[in-house]
Amino acid sequence: MSAESFFSPHMAWLFAAVSICSAVVLGFTIRGVVRLVRQSRILSIPLREEQDVEFAESGRVVLCLEGPLFSRRFARLGYELAAADGSPVSGRPALFHAKTSGFSTVRMEMRVYGIPRPGRYRLRIQGLDETRGADSRECIVFMRPHLGRAVCFIIGIVLSSGLFITGLVFSLLCFVPG
Repeated sequence: MSAESFFSPHMAWLFAAVSICSAVVLGFTIRGVVRLVRQSRILSIPLREEQDVEFAESGRVVLCLEGPLFSRRFARLGYELAAADGSPVSGRPALFHAKTSGFSTVRMEMRVYGIPRPGRYRLRIQGLDETRGADSRECIVFMRPHLGRAVCFIIGIVLSSGLFITGLVFSLLCFVPG
């Protein structure tokens, strides 16, 4: 197949269709990942050394830190979650400290806990310097695990944007005189 026949006006329609379809898929995947992150959020509490947390359902939850970009306030902190009777809730460090950042704030996954039953729990943070002024943007966020689904959406975003750009470039090349 020669380059002239590959970039014919008939192929321009095919490349344009690929570009349009991939743009639609790109829009759906971006909307899907934003919706996934919003729906995964369970609760948000201010950053304090010790406080009670109420979980409406059992299951795995991810403890995330949220605050301004480049904040050092969260460095070297320890976290402990205990049931109302004082028994510790099993938890482990997050295998992959996923970060979600915007223009002024960042959220990072720190620990994963298995909540055995709904109810009130006590969260203790070791190493927190409370003498330093509190920032309203600094908080603890509990979320449902969503990293695997977010990675799938991100792969979809990368693939559909690559197809969009490829289809757009090839459809424009069909009209360049050879």
